[in-house]
Amino acid sequence: MELRHIVAATDESEAGRQGVRAALALSARTGARVTIMRTVAVRAAALAGIPSVESTVDDAAESSVERLQRWVEADLAGLESRVSFAVTCGLPGVEIGHFAERERADLLVLGRKARSLMARLVVGDTADAVARRCMLPCLFVAGAAALPREILVAIDGSDRAMAVLAEGESFARQVGADLHVVTVKPRDSQEPAHLAADIPEARSDRLGARVRAAVGRELEIRRGDPVAQILAAVSERRPDVLVIGCHRGGPPGIIDAGSTARRLAHTAPCAILTVPL
Repeated sequence: MELRHIVAATDESEAGRQGVRAALALSARTGARVTIMRTVAVRAAALAGIPSVESTVDDAAESSVERLQRWVEADLAGLESRVSFAVTCGLPGVEIGHFAERERADLLVLGRKARSLMARLVVGDTADAVARRCMLPCLFVAGAAALPREILVAIDGSDRAMAVLAEGESFARQVGADLHVVTVKPRDSQEPAHLAADIPEARSDRLGARVRAAVGRELEIRRGDPVAQILAAVSERRPDVLVIGCHRGGPPGIIDAGSTARRLAHTAPCAILTVPL
């Protein structure tokens, strides 16, 4: 990942503003240009194909661009030459990723909203939908926007984990952050915790060697449930960004038995950088 073009998607909420500010901070650090965009809903009549509504949709988009420019004006702080604005029409969970891909962005940035489990089930979750569909790395910002100082990359033993590690290392290098790498091995239910910690595994040793060769860092090996242990590592190290691989596709909503990445994306307190697998 070389940060040359960043797309920041917002809905003009406070979470959206934090996403925009994070994108602008990354631009100030890396020199990347930024496109700030939002998706507005197409009116039911337009979806039904009524010709007279097309101009209404275009007028709404033009008005939204002007409002978006006014909304972020105070945050630009000399970055005006690198920033452009766009408005699209459609479903945000679908259109945001499509727009970033069409614009050949290197990174898509969104703010994370705190939602209850029931809210996600009933109205859905745009961040979850984008992560499941987008072919680009996505940074989901939580809280105040600032350049990250420490990045935690969580990987498994698969070959695809090396792609996740490479993206995490590249991101950390460009923003000047420290990098820590963790993996979690499941523990046998009959195996005492103190014994498990003392038993070396050839697979873990090989993975540790690959991490050292790739990024020059030691690999932290934890044992237990992957979600619980990665969250424990987040709690202990307090990284600004957690980097995880994310499989594309899958049904919307909260699934308690779903993928490790989706469970982490809904529960980790820090920003999340998802790398599509």
